[in-house]
Amino acid sequence: MSVHSHMAPYEPAAAGAAASTPPEFPRHVVTAVLVAHDGARWLPDALSGLLGQDRPVQSALAADTGSADDSAQLLAEALGPDRVLHMARRTGFGTAVGECVRTAPVLTPEDLPYLKRPSGWDPVTRTWRDEAYDMPELPYGEPVQWLWLLHDDCAPEPDALAQLLRVADSDPSAVVVGPKLRSWYDRRQLLEAGVTLAHSGRRWTGIERREQDQGQYDQVRPALSVSTAGMLIRRDVFEQLGGFDRALPLMRDDVDLCWRANAAGHRVLVAPDAVLRHAEAASRERRPVDCVGRAGKGASPHRVDKAGAVHTLLANAPGALMPWIVLRLVLGTLLRTLAYLVGKVPGQALDEITGLSGTLLRFGRVLKARRARGRPAVPHKELRPLFPPPGATVRATVEQVASNFGGRSEPELLSGGRHGAVESGPGGDDADFLEVEQFVRLKRVARKPAPVLFAVLLLVSLVACRALLGSGSLAGGALLPAPDGVGELWGRYLDGWHPVGTGGTGAAPPYLAFVATLATVLFGSTGTALTLLLVCSVPLAGLSAYFASRPLVGSRLVRAWGAVAYAFLPAATGALAQGRIGTAVLAVLLPPLARAAVSASGLRGRSTWRAAWAFALLLSVVTAFTPVLWPLAAVLVAARFGMLVVRRGEEPLTGAAARAAVVLVTPLVLLAPWSLTLLTDPGLLFAGIGLDLGAGTAGAVDLLLLSPGGPGTLDGLFLTGVLLAALAALLRSERRAVILLAWAVALVGLLFAGLSNGSAWAGPATLVYGLALLSAAAVGGEGAKERVAAQSFGWRQPVAALIAAAAVAAPLCAAVAWMVGGADGPLSRRDPVQVPAFVAEESGTEDQARTLVLDSERPDSGGSGPSAVGYTLVRGSGARLGDADLAATGGGDSRLDRIVANLVAGSGADQTSQLGGYAVRYVLLRDGASRAMSRTLDATPGLTRLSQADGSALWRVDEQVSRVAIVPGGERNAAAGGVTAPVAVPAGPVESHATLPAGPSGRLLRVADTADGGWRATLNGRPLKPVTVDGWAQGFELPTGGGKLALTYETPLTRTAWAWAQGFLLLVVVVLALPGRRRDVDDDLPDAPAVPAQPVAGEGRRARRLRAEAAASGTHPGPADRAGASGSSDGPGDAEDTGPAADAWGEADPPQPPGQPPYDTGYDPYAHQQPAVPQQDPYAPSYDPSAQGTEPGQDPYAQQYGDPYAQQAQQYSHPYDQSYAQQAQPYDPAYVQQPAYGDWQSAGYQDGYRDPAAHPGQAPHADAYGYPHDPRYGDGRQQ
Repeated sequence: MSVHSHMAPYEPAAAGAAASTPPEFPRHVVTAVLVAHDGARWLPDALSGLLGQDRPVQSALAADTGSADDSAQLLAEALGPDRVLHMARRTGFGTAVGECVRTAPVLTPEDLPYLKRPSGWDPVTRTWRDEAYDMPELPYGEPVQWLWLLHDDCAPEPDALAQLLRVADSDPSAVVVGPKLRSWYDRRQLLEAGVTLAHSGRRWTGIERREQDQGQYDQVRPALSVSTAGMLIRRDVFEQLGGFDRALPLMRDDVDLCWRANAAGHRVLVAPDAVLRHAEAASRERRPVDCVGRAGKGASPHRVDKAGAVHTLLANAPGALMPWIVLRLVLGTLLRTLAYLVGKVPGQALDEITGLSGTLLRFGRVLKARRARGRPAVPHKELRPLFPPPGATVRATVEQVASNFGGRSEPELLSGGRHGAVESGPGGDDADFLEVEQFVRLKRVARKPAPVLFAVLLLVSLVACRALLGSGSLAGGALLPAPDGVGELWGRYLDGWHPVGTGGTGAAPPYLAFVATLATVLFGSTGTALTLLLVCSVPLAGLSAYFASRPLVGSRLVRAWGAVAYAFLPAATGALAQGRIGTAVLAVLLPPLARAAVSASGLRGRSTWRAAWAFALLLSVVTAFTPVLWPLAAVLVAARFGMLVVRRGEEPLTGAAARAAVVLVTPLVLLAPWSLTLLTDPGLLFAGIGLDLGAGTAGAVDLLLLSPGGPGTLDGLFLTGVLLAALAALLRSERRAVILLAWAVALVGLLFAGLSNGSAWAGPATLVYGLALLSAAAVGGEGAKERVAAQSFGWRQPVAALIAAAAVAAPLCAAVAWMVGGADGPLSRRDPVQVPAFVAEESGTEDQARTLVLDSERPDSGGSGPSAVGYTLVRGSGARLGDADLAATGGGDSRLDRIVANLVAGSGADQTSQLGGYAVRYVLLRDGASRAMSRTLDATPGLTRLSQADGSALWRVDEQVSRVAIVPGGERNAAAGGVTAPVAVPAGPVESHATLPAGPSGRLLRVADTADGGWRATLNGRPLKPVTVDGWAQGFELPTGGGKLALTYETPLTRTAWAWAQGFLLLVVVVLALPGRRRDVDDDLPDAPAVPAQPVAGEGRRARRLRAEAAASGTHPGPADRAGASGSSDGPGDAEDTGPAADAWGEADPPQPPGQPPYDTGYDPYAHQQPAVPQQDPYAPSYDPSAQGTEPGQDPYAQQYGDPYAQQAQQYSHPYDQSYAQQAQPYDPAYVQQPAYGDWQSAGYQDGYRDPAAHPGQAPHADAYGYPHDPRYGDGRQQ
């Protein structure tokens, strides 16, 4: 029996006995037009809403556009075969509506007798009524013809048409009236209440996703457009406007039509009291879009919408705004395409490009549409209030990007919403205290401790860094002051020539690019970038450790303890005090790096390529700041690969080897050519970035107690409790693999700390060692209270209490000690000028003179050799960030080494002339140097001592020095540096543009920079021949004549090309590492049945005692007993790790409640089957398998696939009832088996969104780093 067997065919209002009875708003004649395309799934409700209107329509027509289902039959049964037009499958919505309007007759008073004056004869009383003759011929006035447009997937409420006509009757200028649209299933959720269009093409409703209807939009107001689903438009205006634009077959046709109506001087109003439910079947890909694209292959709704948006904008926008709109469309499309590519949605990226290009390449259609529209009757400025306010679309885009790539934070998804309704079940008496009012804030803090944790750590850091706040530049220790501008910082990384010392072309350290990027984001403030990286490193490290430890430890309290202990590791606080920016950045990135490493190694499930790329990306960034992490990671990766070789069959070795190669090779490629210098000089791997502060001073005990030594580091005794807790974790048997793995990593970190301590600072390796110990301690401490309490009292309880007290006190004592002692020294706020002010000013003149800065004597080679004097050749006001690294990679100058050695030794040689060859004008001896050195310099000929008040000593070289000078040619054969009577040439830090005088032949242009093939010099446009002067300096042969000099350095094309390639490769790695854009979860789905809550088994002493008694007696405690015995615990991870399906980490996913989807698995609208008979319908007959003609043992649903509407017949057997409508589920069970259109062949769509509990062989879903989700970690909202 068909679902419409109880429904008589539709009869027009003009026929029948009731035709003379005037309906509400009798002057308005309404013709309903319904278009169907494969909509049999929604048509029963749509037809029921149409035919069940309180104020009925006068005529109804329908068009079926080649539906492959029973849509045409349903329309014919409901309206009559003569009222259904059958059209081709590729017919668009506007074309179908236009054809229906063309064939629908205009109903006149002859067709509708109630519109005319009633007869004077009363057949009931058989008398004449004289008052009838006093009425006009048309007592209700001239009839107004209306068209009510409906989709096959929209169902109007019974009073929808009456509310639309009420608004139209009250405002005669309104020619288009639209309803308020709600979701098909979730009848509280708003979809639209008027639509507008942004200049970017975005369809703007002003309604947030999943926003509930609470009457906030219940005001009749004008709008740029309303949806065609339920649009009421005056027929004469529709015909006057020419109907829908045929260039818009499906989407954006409503905006175009209503925009034209507004421009013609009409009004478009929204009637919020008229409500329709809309399934949005095409845009949600619930059915194919066949009116666009090739026959037999539906087009992408995204591409159709994009093309419609571009056409609508270009066809209706004012001509003066066309260039701006085209530019914005192109730029916006490029940005969205890039965003889709980053989000790994190439299909939508292609839709953006093809949608835009398809319209622009057919610009003749746009011009034709503009000519057809003509000059608007209303200027565009009067319609401006109908468009989105400035900045609204930008804010919406930011929110959309955050929701696409961020976690699931929507309230309904987090709490289950209407799809996860849970009935309240029995609770225990022990949980009543949670409802006490004074514990509400404590509950909130316990559920989201991350903000409080960060605030506390930030407060402690600000107190400890009180001396580092204020004016001046951060400098001291290993940190050099930051350049004044971000452009100079970028130049230090990208330029081919580095003016450091005598200059060089060495590879710039890549960390400069990362710091420059951060400074660029901070509006070019390099000082703010360094302050953020150093002062905020401790709280950011704690926050990073808290979030990264989520898959490892379930208890929030244990995670918070581990985060605080990690933040106050001596290596982290010492890095801040010593200005070691590399170790400070490592402290922040090491926890997510460790999490990515675990995921990429396959220790928590099958390794994925995305996890490997994420690990490679983080390792690249960390290696740029702390090179020692690369060999350490190489050892761990090799060890993991060795385990896979031993355990054959655990994972294919080919894939594992490829991923290991990606992890180790990617940093070398991204950081090249700087990374190649590390491989050629392995000693640089252990040296940190910045100034060299000498070898480490930590002893073996210090390293064992997590202290790398050096100024500003805390005593390792403060963290003895962490080491004890990590050792105690070895006694735990449930998660032994995790603890042993953490200890293995800790031993590797300790080994590298010992190796680093001999030549450099051991802070980076000590951080790895400390994080591994904290991981072991956290895993061992989780649930330790229950495990110890379950055993009989003995030595374990006191020892466990002492270890717990020591572990808890360790970070607290470290924090207090750090706050009291402060974080300054040697790092401080100071003047970035490192030489006397007049020296710095003079060095910026045309001579570009330099200063030789001598440091105090220090033992060479770690104290095993004779004393050595450190020196720096300073340009300008002093060295800046990155100069020390450039000097280290560029190598030393042996000639200058000998000159300085002879100078401080007082050998009597002509050192001043040699210093003049290096453009040195001043010699500065820093405070703290020996008096003997000062007396030696005083006695050196050619040096004149100047007074200094800060304890340092300053001498001036009695020579005419200049960076660029003209020297006689005979000087090439003189001794090194023996330059006499040079002629200074004005120059800058690198280039020189000056006028040279004529001179004798054989003279040379000498540049006090290292000779290199990139130097170019021209005189009057003619290139000069390069030569090497004094065995090291750059020179050029000069002719006798004078002219315009142009001295430049040309960066090799290969270096420029590699810089671009480096940026591109980094972008590719970022795209490969980022998680893909989450599939849009269909938020309009059938309600899931409520699931009774299960009694919660307590973990308190009473619960354990009751379970022990029940086990002894062979019974099981009932719900009441379990509820009464439920105790409190620190978190979900406090429970003992028991149960099935435990993975290698000892974690098991508890089964989900029946009917409730697991967290973060998405929602498959075709994987949730609805019962054939609605369970909540009180009027539905009971299910009888025999009625279906099935045999015993046969599937009673097997025969229903032929008639997908057989279970919905009862919906039309009784009048419309609001309560019934809220309970009935027109969603047909036959269709729940089908995948959404566009995903028929995508196994990932079905396999990736089904319940893991129902498919044991399927791996759980991964998080942002590839970790399977564990429901014990919460509902996605914990912080």
